[in-house]
Amino acid sequence: MSEPGSWNAPDGWGGPTPPPPPAGQAPPYGDGQPAAPPYGQPAPPYGQGAPPYGQQGPRQQPWGYQALKPGVVPLRPLGLGELLDGAVAVVRGYPRPALGLAAIIALVTTAINIGLLAFAFRPFLELDEAAIEAGDTDALLGAVGPAVAGFGLTLVLSILGGTIMTGAITAVVGKAVLGEPLTFGETWKQVRGQLPRLLALAVLVVLLCSGVVVLSFAVGIALIAVNGWLALIGGPLMLASLAAAVYLYYRLVLAPCAMVLERAGILSSLRRSGVLVKGDWWRVFGILLLTALIAGIVGQIVQAPFAILGTGGPSGLLDPGDELFGLRYLTMSALGQGFAATLVTPFSAGVLALLYVDRRMRAEGLDVALAAAAHSRPAAAQAGS
Repeated sequence: MSEPGSWNAPDGWGGPTPPPPPAGQAPPYGDGQPAAPPYGQPAPPYGQGAPPYGQQGPRQQPWGYQALKPGVVPLRPLGLGELLDGAVAVVRGYPRPALGLAAIIALVTTAINIGLLAFAFRPFLELDEAAIEAGDTDALLGAVGPAVAGFGLTLVLSILGGTIMTGAITAVVGKAVLGEPLTFGETWKQVRGQLPRLLALAVLVVLLCSGVVVLSFAVGIALIAVNGWLALIGGPLMLASLAAAVYLYYRLVLAPCAMVLERAGILSSLRRSGVLVKGDWWRVFGILLLTALIAGIVGQIVQAPFAILGTGGPSGLLDPGDELFGLRYLTMSALGQGFAATLVTPFSAGVLALLYVDRRMRAEGLDVALAAAAHSRPAAAQAGS
């Protein structure tokens, strides 16, 4: 496990962030100080214009300044367009480790999803309509319960698969920002040993966020049940819990990236994410929300042909009837979701990983260390292999 503020993976990117200098001694350029003046120009007076050590000062670049760009993004704080374009560049420049791992994960999750849906929806598909019309609630609950459980398990499986994909893409981004090659085998080797911790991290985040909601809803319902007037407290409490869960999730959303690129443990990754997102929560939330919207639209477009085939053609899509809950429709829907995930998940994970790099460049001056690493080695002739 690395110390907070370090960048230990991939190898060669520089060691931990230098410790604070002794009292009365200014930190070197790049640690919260302005950039060094161009050659031939006098340096500013000692300490002039420098923010306190450990605090980020405003980044002011000279007119016409162009940041070094050895890889998919320039080595400076990134804008929204650069984050989105960089994620696409990662997928295009490293198709085998990005799309290859995404395809494997999607294949496994799709096969499990089809099995879960077929097993969970069997009682629902075999439900006797006469029993429903007769008001047999036991039969209805016995059929609906497994179906809801099946959907819940598929959702959890999607979250776990997305977490693994985020870890893999983060490893790719670690090389892509410097334009270095990375093979499928190297990516898997880097992520393989961290899979248990990535999965445990995903489960912990889900439990934390859902626990806030479940506990608050339980308290709110209990207050309403005790006295109707207490709904004035219980109702807002339940709404506040939803907002708190969203805030907590996006406060911890960078934890998988910290785990992969800093070799941090579970709790250390959660703390690192909280530190990096602190003070910029709304920007992180907005970027990832927009990314989810783009990915959702593209995913629906990709899944549309599978939905049409599942309902028996365009006419069946307009009037699906019983086919909407048929095994063929559920199977084709799962296949469509798996195919869409292969294309969309690497993009979403790439934006998240680049956002992590952006937050470190803004808060810790990581761009200085990356620029030094880029200058110390030749640029790769071709990314990915």
